[in-house]
Amino acid sequence: MKGWLSILFILAGLFWMIPATAHADTANVQVDNLNVRTGPGLSNSVIGKVQKNESFSIVDQRGDWVEIKWNNKTGWVADWLIQIKQDETVQSKVDYLRVRSKGSLSGGVLGYLMKDEKVTKVGESGDWVKIERSKGSSGWVHKDYLGTYNTDTPKDDTASSRPSSLGEVKVATAVLNVRSEATTNSSILKQVRKGSSFEYIDEKQGWYKIKLDGSKTGWIAGWLVSRSGDASSDESASGTKSKVTLQYNATNIRSGPSTGHKVLGRAGQGDQFDVVSKEGKWYKISYKGSEAYVAGWIVDESDSSKPTPVSSSHLNGKTIVVDAGHGGFDPGAVGHSGTYEKTLTLQTAKKLKFTLEQNGAEVVMTRSNDSYLSLSARTALSNAAKGDAFISVHYNSVPQTIKASGINTYFYSSNTRTLASNVQSGVTQATGLRDRGIKQGNFHVIRYNKKPSIMVELGFISDADEVKTVKTSGYQSKASQGIANGLISYFK
Repeated sequence: MKGWLSILFILAGLFWMIPATAHADTANVQVDNLNVRTGPGLSNSVIGKVQKNESFSIVDQRGDWVEIKWNNKTGWVADWLIQIKQDETVQSKVDYLRVRSKGSLSGGVLGYLMKDEKVTKVGESGDWVKIERSKGSSGWVHKDYLGTYNTDTPKDDTASSRPSSLGEVKVATAVLNVRSEATTNSSILKQVRKGSSFEYIDEKQGWYKIKLDGSKTGWIAGWLVSRSGDASSDESASGTKSKVTLQYNATNIRSGPSTGHKVLGRAGQGDQFDVVSKEGKWYKISYKGSEAYVAGWIVDESDSSKPTPVSSSHLNGKTIVVDAGHGGFDPGAVGHSGTYEKTLTLQTAKKLKFTLEQNGAEVVMTRSNDSYLSLSARTALSNAAKGDAFISVHYNSVPQTIKASGINTYFYSSNTRTLASNVQSGVTQATGLRDRGIKQGNFHVIRYNKKPSIMVELGFISDADEVKTVKTSGYQSKASQGIANGLISYFK
């Protein structure tokens, strides 16, 4: 019998010699009754619900959706309704560190860790840490014998310090992805929240490389942050100042960044002011020898960083079919402030027509007034036109209990994926709204179209803040220019 016990003890120890496998990050649910779906998208079936503060292991990520392990199977949840927690890796400080069955000296010994051996921390209780080496092989060790481990930490004691800071950036959007490379196609390392500040150590093509915890770094989109405390640049260095242009007559100029502050004066449509800084949705401006504030949703901003049209030669001879979504007795989504989607799509489509024509294209409109046109009629008109691309303009919406923002572009067939990617990149860079990526969508107007066709969702009118932005003429002009830039890149 003793012989068998010895063998079992040895096998238990050997079990801890199995090479470690990567442990999934954790999804912490932020809302009650979050739908779990069969696939990554709102069009997929709901197979269950999870509740606020519940946590699940992450299996995969695709765009704005996360696949989780749930009820002995997997399902997909929206990433804007969860918080992703990255697991911490720890390492043993000593040889033969005992791994026990529970967080106590009375726990049976399951095996051992050797010095510098790395494992995943999955829990903690008092002075004990629960660890996992490979799926199913978990145990407890005393925290005094563990140290943190960072894959980016140099192994020699004489390693040089990290690059010096070039300045500081502050997150200006609700949720911002930190990516592995300076591109929207690279993997997401983590997400940071509005108001968070980071030192940056490099800058290229509109992206900032920021310092994260420890010695880790990542890239964030420069058009979704505000910059302060630069070591190498200011207004005098660039020779330009950002300006805002008022869109309406009798615009209130206030003493502070809210409608509750005193009105210092009023200014008219077309008046311009130098921007001192931006505070949330408000601009701090130079006004009558002092400083004042104006609401950001009733102005246009212009500066040296504003996206400029690409060479128009690439749209010469091209015919673009522009489809303003909904219309007539079909209002589309109804926004937070009662705004009809059909109104915004027509306004934007008209601006897009003008922008494309300025860049050399011919434009066919599916509708140019508030009239109803069936989906079949739209595709029939598009297929009859000798066009080179079809762009359907829409705005997004979700139930008021859900927080969502940003832009995404849909394509149907794989041969239109590049068109969707180019337009998505162009419009997010031009507007500065959250990049929700491109997705395959089974929508009638792009499914039955014989030419390269996409549907662009230009923001969430269900969001109280975002609807104020997308309603403005300035935003719609920027979105139109971004779509045009994407088309130009596509036809190069």
